[in-house]
Amino acid sequence: MPTDRAELSFEPVAERHLPTLLAWLSEPHVRQWWGNPDVELGSIRDGCESGEIDGFIFHIGGEPAGYIQSWIPSQYDEEPWAKELSADTPGVDILVGPPEMTGKGVAALALRSFAARLFEKGARRIVIDPDAGNHRAVRAYTKAGFVPFGEWIDESGRTLLMELTRTEFERN
Repeated sequence: MPTDRAELSFEPVAERHLPTLLAWLSEPHVRQWWGNPDVELGSIRDGCESGEIDGFIFHIGGEPAGYIQSWIPSQYDEEPWAKELSADTPGVDILVGPPEMTGKGVAALALRSFAARLFEKGARRIVIDPDAGNHRAVRAYTKAGFVPFGEWIDESGRTLLMELTRTEFERN
C-alpha cells in the first residue's frame, strides 16, 4: 500500500463514476455505515450537482480506491450538531471502496491529502462524524490527525464528532 501522497489523486465525481460508486456503496463494509446504496448514491449525485457537496473519486497509483466529499456543516440541515459550526469549517466523509484496500492506511492517507487541499482553500478546522461504533473509521481518522471534540446521540445512535485544526495539521 502506498504511503506517499504523490501516489494519490482526486477526480471530481462525474456521471461516469456513478456505477462504481453504487458498487462500492453496495459492499457490506460500506453499506453497514452508509446505508441504502441507492439512496446514498442519489444524495451524492444530487449534492454534487447542486454544489452542496464537493465529491471526488480518489485514486491510488492510478487505480480508483474510494470516494471523499466535503460539505459545509452549518448549511447541512440533516445534522443538528452541525448548525453551530462556522462556514469556514467543512465536514468530510470518506469511504474506501474495494474491500481488499480496507485496513491498509488508505483512508488516513486520503484524508491527510484531502485536508491539505481544504486548508489551502482557507479552512481553519475540518470535522468528521463517524458512528461511534465504527472502530475502523475512528482509528483511521485518528491516524489522519483527527481528535474527538464531542458526540451526538439521537434515535439513529451515537455519533463521534472529530476535528482536525489547521494548526494541528501543520504540526504533523
